[in-house]
Amino acid sequence: MVELVPALMRIRLSENDRVRHLPVLFREIIFRLRCPNEAAWRIIGTGTAHGHRRQAQGYSPEMLVEESRIFQVATFGTLHLHRSELDQSRVLSDVVIIADEADAQLSQAVRSLTALRVSCRG
Repeated sequence: MVELVPALMRIRLSENDRVRHLPVLFREIIFRLRCPNEAAWRIIGTGTAHGHRRQAQGYSPEMLVEESRIFQVATFGTLHLHRSELDQSRVLSDVVIIADEADAQLSQAVRSLTALRVSCRG
């Protein structure tokens, strides 16, 4: 799906560099899904590292938002394709958890990317 977004494709990256963050993001989401009542769920800085890497690659905050949007559309599309295999009593709460984790990671990434830009200017 990223290949359909000209703004993201202006940054020349290998496929591996473009998706390197996804396995860690999926691990974070799986943790949240398996432990939904975990009071002290943690964010381990995955988003921060991703923001630093994308800043070095030339991404803007807007590009990070678009990348996150594509991730969510692809993830929810996959859930839709496999809806008959899912526990229908949990689907809605699981979607909320997935969206919340993706947004938390995005917030970290944008904060770290913009902080790096500000510190480089000052």
